Amino acid sequence: MTPIEWKRINPDELIRDIEESTRKAAENKYAFQTGLKDLDFDYNLETLRMRGFTVPFQTIGQAEQALLWRLIWPTSLIEYDGTEHEVMTFHPQPVGYSGFMGCVTHSLALTNLGLFDVGRYPGVRTEAPGKCWQWFLHCRLAVPEQVSEWQTDEQLDNEQFINSIYRAITGM
Repeated sequence: MTPIEWKRINPDELIRDIEESTRKAAENKYAFQTGLKDLDFDYNLETLRMRGFTVPFQTIGQAEQALLWRLIWPTSLIEYDGTEHEVMTFHPQPVGYSGFMGCVTHSLALTNLGLFDVGRYPGVRTEAPGKCWQWFLHCRLAVPEQVSEWQTDEQLDNEQFINSIYRAITGM
């Protein structure tokens, strides 16, 4: 067994290491799941009513169905640190499932901060009885510059771009 090696670090080196770690974490913020504290949605109330939905939704299943039928759509995603994403287009069809018994649904969102795999699942509230619709950013798939370059090269608008990514990921 190799003995532990000790090295003395002066305060300037320690501060430099901490600053470098903080910089790297900020650059790679989306390498791990990022929680969302809030979302804003848009919808057409008349269309929802014609389809038999009431707002607010009575169950998470109803909200999920309205999302899949594109009767509601997210317009902004707000992270716990206050970072706000303007959603340019959202593809509600699942690109995959994860979690215990596949309870987490993953979809694609193109925001002003890039292309993201966004997860959602029915969660349990700790402060009150009942379930809540919990969302999170699973990972960033592309930064805005990559999205822009691909769209320019392929001459795709936002909707065409996200549909092509969906087909590439799912094979559909």
